[in-house]
Amino acid sequence: MYRRRRLPNGSWGELEKLGSLPTTEEQVLSLGEQLAQEKMKNIQKDLLINSLGSELSQLKLDVISMKGGGE
Repeated sequence: MYRRRRLPNGSWGELEKLGSLPTTEEQVLSLGEQLAQEKMKNIQKDLLINSLGSELSQLKLDVISMKGGGE
């Protein structure tokens, strides 16, 4: 968006840029960063789930072993 200010002599000054919208390239870079962050979060969640699954399996084996191994 642009605007002109009135100068002290009453005439209009140069066009001034008020704000800027991100360029397409900036938007793509920003979305790429967000996507990378979300992928990292998902990888961390997957690692946690796999770790908890392994721990649960080990606990089940321990319980079975304490009960006598299903004899």
